[in-house]
Amino acid sequence: MLIGIIYKIVLLIPLIKSFFLGRKYSFSAQNYLFVYLLITVVNEWISFIRNKFDPNVKVGLQYNFYFIFCVVFFYFFYSKVFKNLLNKISLLSALLSLGYIVLSTNFLSDDFDKRIGITITLFYIINSMLWFYHKIIAFDEYKITDDPVFWISTALLMWSCFFIFRVTPMFFFDATDKGFLQFLRTSQNVVNIFMYIMFYISLMKYEKKLQ
Repeated sequence: MLIGIIYKIVLLIPLIKSFFLGRKYSFSAQNYLFVYLLITVVNEWISFIRNKFDPNVKVGLQYNFYFIFCVVFFYFFYSKVFKNLLNKISLLSALLSLGYIVLSTNFLSDDFDKRIGITITLFYIINSMLWFYHKIIAFDEYKITDDPVFWISTALLMWSCFFIFRVTPMFFFDATDKGFLQFLRTSQNVVNIFMYIMFYISLMKYEKKLQ
């Protein structure tokens, strides 16, 4: 599908930006976003290529482990920003998410477990909202939109709100309304495109801070 290809091409743009920014200033200066973007690009392109060779291939196991990586990465990402109580809440959300995935889901199955999808969205929502709370009580003189983490948090919140709507009834629509399910998949790619445009904006904000 064309929109899916456009999404995967758009995904490469922040990865390239992150790489050159990391080469110039160090990858820690962007809170190691390059690592997340690299794993995401590899995961999406492997899924895309596998699907081209076999449209019936199951990539559930691949995405189950990818979402586990996302929980771990974004806990460490936000731990560089949060202090004291907020950091403890973030850690608790990460531990509960990982514990639930390992103990209560079929994360080793070839089929995607929608409970993992719901868990990652809740984790993203909690940590994004924690960041907005942190920013509101900070009372600094800088515009919120000048903060790189604003764009990351907004992107994760936007993605989560749509993804939880898509993944919750996924198997129901697969059995009853495949046309609407395909519409949701297309819409997800559109949301993904906007998400990684926001990641690119975040990288530009990091670059501006470092200049």
